[in-house]
Amino acid sequence: MIQEINRFLKKEAELEGVKTIASITDLPSPTTTSISIITPPKVTLGILKEAKALSIPAVWLQPGAEDAGVVEYVREHLSDNVVIGGPCILVNGDGLLRSQLQTRLQVYPRAL
Repeated sequence: MIQEINRFLKKEAELEGVKTIASITDLPSPTTTSISIITPPKVTLGILKEAKALSIPAVWLQPGAEDAGVVEYVREHLSDNVVIGGPCILVNGDGLLRSQLQTRLQVYPRAL
């Protein structure tokens, strides 16, 4: 269940009228917050290092946010916490959710 969405932008205080935070270190409860990264690989690596230091439990790297250095860092430090090489959650998110729910209904009909 989504409780709150924080938008992280270093250069802007708001996006389309919605307040943003300047850094993931400004998250109110990082240990219970998952993040989706949509940045160039050079920026991604720094965010991943901050995420590790903050014990952020889950990270989804959007396509294009990774390069060889990012992949290596994830393998060495965050392999259990990062989705990398997956589909774009922003484009395919609703479809992915529907397919997961459909799969759960077929496999575990009494669980839902």
